[in-house]
Amino acid sequence: MKHIIPFILLFMLMSSAWAQDSTDWITSSEHPHVQIKLDLVTTQADQQQLQALLKVRLESPWKTYWRAPGEGGIPPTAEWQTKSNISRVQWQWPAPQRYQVQGIETVGYQGTVAFPLTLTIENWQQPARLQGVVTMSSCTNICVLTDFPVDISFNPAQLAASEQRVFELQKALSQVPRLDHPAVVLERAEWSASQQQLQLELTHPQGWQQPDVLVDSLAMELADMTVAPPRLDIDGQRLLATFNISHWLGAAEVASYPIQITVLDEALAAELATTAQAVTQVTHAPAVSSSLGLMFAFALLGGLILNIMPCVLPVLGMKLQSVLLIPRERGLIRRQFLASALGIVLSFWLLALFIWGLKTSGSALGWGIQFQSPWFIGFMVLVTGLFTFNLAGLFEFRLPSSWQTWAAQRGDNSYLGHVVQGMFATLLATPCSAPFLGTAVSFAMAASNLQLWFIFTGLGLGMASPWLLVAALPSLAKLLPKPGRWMQITKVIFSLMLAATTLWLLTLLSNHLSAAMVWLLALSWLVLAALLVVRTYGKQGLLIAVASSFLVVAAVAVTASLTSAKWTSGPRPDHAWVGLNEAEISRAVSEGQVVFVDITADWCITCKANKIGVLLQQPVYQLLQDPQVVTMQGDWSQANDQVTQYLRKYQRYGVPFNRVYGPNAPAGIDLPVILTAEAVSAAIDQAAGRK
Repeated sequence: MKHIIPFILLFMLMSSAWAQDSTDWITSSEHPHVQIKLDLVTTQADQQQLQALLKVRLESPWKTYWRAPGEGGIPPTAEWQTKSNISRVQWQWPAPQRYQVQGIETVGYQGTVAFPLTLTIENWQQPARLQGVVTMSSCTNICVLTDFPVDISFNPAQLAASEQRVFELQKALSQVPRLDHPAVVLERAEWSASQQQLQLELTHPQGWQQPDVLVDSLAMELADMTVAPPRLDIDGQRLLATFNISHWLGAAEVASYPIQITVLDEALAAELATTAQAVTQVTHAPAVSSSLGLMFAFALLGGLILNIMPCVLPVLGMKLQSVLLIPRERGLIRRQFLASALGIVLSFWLLALFIWGLKTSGSALGWGIQFQSPWFIGFMVLVTGLFTFNLAGLFEFRLPSSWQTWAAQRGDNSYLGHVVQGMFATLLATPCSAPFLGTAVSFAMAASNLQLWFIFTGLGLGMASPWLLVAALPSLAKLLPKPGRWMQITKVIFSLMLAATTLWLLTLLSNHLSAAMVWLLALSWLVLAALLVVRTYGKQGLLIAVASSFLVVAAVAVTASLTSAKWTSGPRPDHAWVGLNEAEISRAVSEGQVVFVDITADWCITCKANKIGVLLQQPVYQLLQDPQVVTMQGDWSQANDQVTQYLRKYQRYGVPFNRVYGPNAPAGIDLPVILTAEAVSAAIDQAAGRK
């Protein structure tokens, strides 16, 4: 008996070794930013094919590549030295994303990705072993090629099914483009050797939303071809994709070789195989120009609406008041307002240059992202504070006498101040979003560099349009009432609005500084304001200023309470938000729940308006409190890679962004930038399948 026990223990150890169903997380000490893991997944339904998941974890901002990596990069590969009892290993590719790094566009993955593998088993009852090396290329502004040794031994018949792994497998497979998808029809594929262009015409019966099309080939002759991002022309159900293709050896030849077409859109991932037909030249549809024209019109409207935002309106009011306070000739009024309009357009060009730089470096993009920087917020506090004091008459900006003489000899106190005034108005507008603005900005940030400048020029011209109108018709400025007491009253109102803006900007620093430090800065600013008021107007002036502030606050409070029945049902506690997690979205939807996603930021004025006016009001409040509704929030107040990638996934580049998921809408339903109770209620009902 004593001699038998060791043999029994040895047999048990060997059995447990063959029962291995996953590897540990494998990493390299030379490059710990990337890890891989191989999990086997069995359902016991098929005794010829065994599914597996090759999981990859990449630390931010590292990326790896798709099978066709774009203009740079190397796709992951696997060399299997041992495939005992395994006749074939098939690799499947989830739908990738496009990335730009230093002006080079690549195609791949960031964060976590799971590649489904299919292992063809020769004999289900016999032990099997898979051993080899997985080579993974990962890049930021540098690229590292890493080899990961993989060795897993198992007995297919002894593998136990795992619900968690089956769920992970199904999730990964759902992200793999479906072969010959019935909803996508390839009408034609044409190649022009003279133009070096490939053109595809695709139709989708439900219409296109935000499509992307990728082309690659398994043919050795096309292995080194470079496919530029396509030009997409959308006309209802019709999509025309035109690609510029090059080859490092010279002119490319695509006709007669098999190509793979990957089509991605909202809730759609399809893959088609075809051979392009040779033609003399491909035709170009005019759809891009019409859509670009529509986006330019949206940019004009969005920019125009920014003028009525509470932060911007005082600046326009200050400008109009300056015309009344000092009599000016028509020509001078025209030139001053043109200078301010130029300042606005210049600011939007600077924003376009800033965004172009971020696109080139591969950094996060977004409308208003400068408010994620404490240095920028501090600068804005300083600027708005100085403008507040100046508007209240507490001090004046004075040029040296020699500069004033120089400016006077040239006919106006120099136009630089008016240009700066326009630029200041633009800076104050950036935390605001408005109807049409989000659509135009999203289009611009996903478009070419030329289109980016074109759309931002439209935004600048739209915001500058009231200023340009006065410049064209200077008599409009003189239609205002004659100077009098009313101007002093509006001056106080405008200065209070700018003071409120300054204090609001100070609160944004709470994301970067301690609460005590923010309170100290706010009190210091108020004390400085009080000292300046006493110096300029005396103690009586201070009493009047304090009394006026209390009266304004009281008037707002009384007005709010008297009208509250029309816009609110009283204060309510905030929703029980959970952090943004796309895996949790999929899990909740699979369990029949509805998920309401709110991407917001403390500096986003429109986000606050949506929250107070819709999300905390009936009937939306009750809908979101339902136990079957998960309220999920992504905070973009500070730079957040997870939130940025989520926005990029849906081609959004600013906040607010709201999306509703559910059993009847697993891909999600977008909500408008300015929320309404009707829109939110309808989306929740649709996602839940109630209508």
